[in-house]
Amino acid sequence: MLPTSARPMRYMVTIHPNLTTLDVKGQVTIDLFIEKETNFIVLHIQDLNVTEKALVTPGPKGYVLKIVKVLEFPPRQQLYIEVKEKLKKKSNYTLNLRWYSKLNPEPEGFYVDQYESFNGRERLLAATVFRPNGARRAFPCFDEPHVRAPFRVSVFRDRFHIGLSNSIVHTTEDVGFYMGTGLLRDDFIETPPLPADAIAWVVSDFQRESLQPSAAYIPTTVAPATAGTGKKPSQLNNYTQLKSKNPPVRNITALTHSLNVNLTPFQSANSTTTTALPVIINGNGKPSNLTSLSQSTGSSIKRAPSYTFYAPRDLLPRSSFILHTSRDVLEYLQTWLDISYPLTKVDFVALPSLDRNLISSLGLVTLKTSFLTDPHSITSEQYQFSALRIAEAMVRQFFGGITSRKVLKDVWLWEGLIQYLGIHALAPLQETWPLREMYLLKMATAALDIDAIQGWDSIMNGTSHDGNNEEFFVQKTAAIFSMLHTAIGEDRFRGCLGTFLKLNRFKTAEPTDLWTICTKKANGSKNIKDMMTLWTHQPGFPLLTVTKMGNSISISQRPFKPADFLAIHDDSYDGNNYNKTTVNATEMPSTVAPTTQASKHKAAPSMKWIFPVTYVTDINNVSETLWMQNIDVTFNVPENVKWIKVNAIQNGYYRVVYNDDNWASLIEELSNNPKRFTSEDRLGMLSDAFTLCHANLLPCEITMNMIQYLPSETHYGPMALAVRHLEKWRRILKYSECFLMLSEFIKMKISTVMEKVGWIDEGDVATRLMRPEVLLASVLWEDIDSITKAKNMLNQYLYYNGSAISPNLREVVYTGSILSGEYIYWQHCWERFVTLQRTSETFVERMQLLRALGRTKDAWLQNRLLSHVTMLPTEEVVQVLKAIAGTPTGGAMACRFLQAKWFELEKRLGPGTISFAKVISAITQYGATKFDYDELKSLVHRFGRGQGMSVLNMTLSSVASNVEWVARSQTALYKWVESNLHSHR
Repeated sequence: MLPTSARPMRYMVTIHPNLTTLDVKGQVTIDLFIEKETNFIVLHIQDLNVTEKALVTPGPKGYVLKIVKVLEFPPRQQLYIEVKEKLKKKSNYTLNLRWYSKLNPEPEGFYVDQYESFNGRERLLAATVFRPNGARRAFPCFDEPHVRAPFRVSVFRDRFHIGLSNSIVHTTEDVGFYMGTGLLRDDFIETPPLPADAIAWVVSDFQRESLQPSAAYIPTTVAPATAGTGKKPSQLNNYTQLKSKNPPVRNITALTHSLNVNLTPFQSANSTTTTALPVIINGNGKPSNLTSLSQSTGSSIKRAPSYTFYAPRDLLPRSSFILHTSRDVLEYLQTWLDISYPLTKVDFVALPSLDRNLISSLGLVTLKTSFLTDPHSITSEQYQFSALRIAEAMVRQFFGGITSRKVLKDVWLWEGLIQYLGIHALAPLQETWPLREMYLLKMATAALDIDAIQGWDSIMNGTSHDGNNEEFFVQKTAAIFSMLHTAIGEDRFRGCLGTFLKLNRFKTAEPTDLWTICTKKANGSKNIKDMMTLWTHQPGFPLLTVTKMGNSISISQRPFKPADFLAIHDDSYDGNNYNKTTVNATEMPSTVAPTTQASKHKAAPSMKWIFPVTYVTDINNVSETLWMQNIDVTFNVPENVKWIKVNAIQNGYYRVVYNDDNWASLIEELSNNPKRFTSEDRLGMLSDAFTLCHANLLPCEITMNMIQYLPSETHYGPMALAVRHLEKWRRILKYSECFLMLSEFIKMKISTVMEKVGWIDEGDVATRLMRPEVLLASVLWEDIDSITKAKNMLNQYLYYNGSAISPNLREVVYTGSILSGEYIYWQHCWERFVTLQRTSETFVERMQLLRALGRTKDAWLQNRLLSHVTMLPTEEVVQVLKAIAGTPTGGAMACRFLQAKWFELEKRLGPGTISFAKVISAITQYGATKFDYDELKSLVHRFGRGQGMSVLNMTLSSVASNVEWVARSQTALYKWVESNLHSHR
């Protein structure tokens, strides 16, 4: 533990990497202020060999204190230094340490990476990759998130490399006289106070492209100081504007930033985008450029940073997308938050072996080389996700750079806010992208569906103290921020975040700090702090029961719970005695936990949430808002109102169930005039209908009546959500008696949409996104015409010089060709996969190929694929097993494979690990019989203890829900489909 008696005030870190021998020599000088008298200091260190150490008293007459004991405790990565003389209270001291180590071959700490240059030669580079508490692997430090301090970094390098860090280069000195021929030292300007794991540096021989701020801002002129300026080290920073005249600059990086030279050669004078104004929201009375946005928000910010991309020469043409997206998002955020970006530059560096797409430190963003894929070689969805990742990296410059979490456990708050603001900042810049629908698909409804499975704890109790959390908690936090945004309004939400950054500038903060600010900014009647505390401390989410009787509307809330799990306890139970009138009753059925491994924190029956409820009616397009507190709400609407739709625009994190008459009116309106509802509302109604049906809280007839309108759907979000839920039904119902008739009905509905979207990858962004969803659904439901079309497209490409398969249609074509049953197509896909394994830039296509290969109905080919599974990375293993288990013949085969390879998989992935649990879950999660449930229980017992147990308990709850739903619904589904299928023929 870091002693409270000592806190770092300032770091000076000097690094000397040798890329020939892979050795690293370093020195760190830490200025300390002693708050309480002590005779020892404890700091963090891991895999470093300390050779020299000294603790010095301050001042020109300072002397070295005698060190009497030095101990290293590897289990906690701690270094204990004890001195003979007491360190005096309220005094300053300086700790000096020298060390040496080896560059790490893995992307962790300070590591060595390599790439192939344009002439085919292997080139080396060195870079830092710090996970939380990971800085201790690169230099001795106080490596705790609550400790922030300014850093001055110096890096030794040869003349053929460049050095990069969070700040810009202050001076470059020729140190060849005393350090070796041709050696230079880059001294970087002091950073703002940062956590140790937010520091970064890179030494490489990369080329660069630069982009200046847009014309809405005055170019920032950096004034690097040299040793001859007479300025003290504490004055050398680039987050307080320097006013001295520009001295001579010896480093090209510093020269570039000091002159603000635009080095982007790909733009002509007539088409340059370096002076273009970013596009902001239009059509709703909002500003259309940064200048007007600045005027509307009262922003006085006049400057923005420059942007530079560093990579091997052959990758530089791909820099434009990164530079322009980051510039537009960062400048929008700067104006929207009314917070000036604290540095004068943002650097982007491509690293070949990085194990994550992006790592965003203040002023320096490292990204995986495979992230720089050619836009023409990836899907439309992948392209938009890439833009979102860049937007999130820019949000992280503020929330994570300017202010950061006090403890690792609070990662959920920062990550959830970053994901939500990434969407919010990118949406006005890309008006034609359905980003709001993508947010609902990937975050809000995804979190609600996961949260509906029994066993999840609250955010505060469920998140880990080490910051390693399930993605679910981040998704749920993002959805809660959307609700907070609705609760206090756009201006207050923006003001709260801006105030939060200003009050905690270069400090750490806690969730309650933000909730307190929001409470003060909101109206006095809205206690936002209580609202957010309830949402983060209580598990689950509310189910709203909306009853419309004449012109009276009543809304009540209760914790969402699926119906009793009866089928897993009673072999004779068939679900046919299910009384659907209980679905809309005031008292919802209680839940019987399917396992003894349930959550430790049970939800009390009287649990309530505080949140705003928005709604629209058929006579009012503008949403109204009311607040749910601890009591139910009743209000009147005009007598001619036919229906009410609650959770308008889907900003709330809750599910809604209506009385039968209101459901019927909503479905009728949806069938006759689907555009009467926004695409978000259509997506929300479909999501509620499917999830409530699966929880046995809504008769399946209502869900089936709702999807009747799908042939009229023209938006990506609602269509994607519907076909993905139907794909889940396909997997669960594949052995049920209603499957064949349901399959015919679904194919009939999809075929109408398929005729509209066609098989040519063209149209607007939404159509390009929707087309592969629809076509893949038609192939998976085994529409003969679709399978034939897919096979013919691949056949034309392979044997008749046909057009290359569009990235958007690759998975459709691969899957359809394999489902045709012809061996040559399976073999082509396998050979294509083997070829792509040699490159890291084709991850998405490799996943598409593995899913397609596993979907074959040929048991021999499935077995052949399984023989290669244990050699694949875990993520690819999961894709294969999930695909095989989803086929009628593959479920039993995948289970036998798991039994046979249990010890081999356990040895490779580790006993009790999350990776091993995900492999088991991939095979079993769509089980739908009591036998499947009992088999999974035995696997859970065999699995033993470990972090992966939570994954398996969630899977067990999911399978129990599947079993119950099939038992209750398959007869009703059969009757409904039989009746409606005949009526459509």
